[in-house]
Amino acid sequence: MPNTHNDKKRKRPLSADDQLAPAVAPHVIHWLEKRKKKVPDALSADQQNQMQIEQILRLLALKERERRALVRYVEKCIDEEMNGGPKKVELQDSDGEYDIKSTAAASHHHKQQELWPADVMFSNNYDWESSVPADLKEKYCPSNKIRQRTNYFSRNVYFKRITDKDHPAYGEFGLYCALAHAKPGQWLLDYVGRVTLGEDQNKKSDYVSDFGEHSELACDANVWGNEARFLNDFRNTGQYPNVEFNFRRDKNGEFRQGVYVKEVKEAKEKGFDGIKQDEELLVSYGKSYWRSRVDGGDLTEFVWRLPNQPMPPGGKPN
Repeated sequence: MPNTHNDKKRKRPLSADDQLAPAVAPHVIHWLEKRKKKVPDALSADQQNQMQIEQILRLLALKERERRALVRYVEKCIDEEMNGGPKKVELQDSDGEYDIKSTAAASHHHKQQELWPADVMFSNNYDWESSVPADLKEKYCPSNKIRQRTNYFSRNVYFKRITDKDHPAYGEFGLYCALAHAKPGQWLLDYVGRVTLGEDQNKKSDYVSDFGEHSELACDANVWGNEARFLNDFRNTGQYPNVEFNFRRDKNGEFRQGVYVKEVKEAKEKGFDGIKQDEELLVSYGKSYWRSRVDGGDLTEFVWRLPNQPMPPGGKPN
């Protein structure tokens, strides 16, 4: 699950070998201040910005989830500076399809409902935990404007069990394109879940995505959400990611996390022109997601099949 990742200009994650650029230290300090965390004197005194990211992480002694959130936030800030500022979050009503009731929509809904996990509450609306401060919730979910979406499955996508034994998620669910052609940049659906403060997230859940303009919240689709929870990571599938997460606001001002077809300029696949019907939707969970789940955090052996590469001799590792 998911967080909000953009790979513009082949952006790579910060590593221990990266020297902090002049703009990085202020981003780290801003992130700490937003969370009312103490800024170490050593960081404030680093006027020449010589400290490396790993040094800063050790200096801060953050929890694993906070470490990942900080790195993602700094990556996002640097990416925005390189590409002329943040993406514009526009008021839009691209999710009106949830409210369309027709014979075709009802049939699709019934078929998907039969597959839906019994231990997960299906919803197209965010479930806000009471522990989230009222003013913070109001910022993202205006109480006097919010509208409740019908709990119909999206007609843009569908989910099913993966039957390809070479797929890294064999036996699990995958999310697929239901449209004849989903064009680059097209909105498909929103990633929905239970919203909590970042520090309150369920650390055992595999369905958590950062939420909020400063990643101060977490959105968890473990027990509450819609079919976007079945998005798989592209690693070891032999494919490139073809969708990405982008924040948006609907026409009433509600903050939502949309799943969009990658833009041509951001797609790594040569000649990418969108997604065809029945193609699996694949996203990048981000290296930080996998590092926290792989022994030692080394992804060298974890990634055994690269995009556009055939299955290695001997097939999928056990």
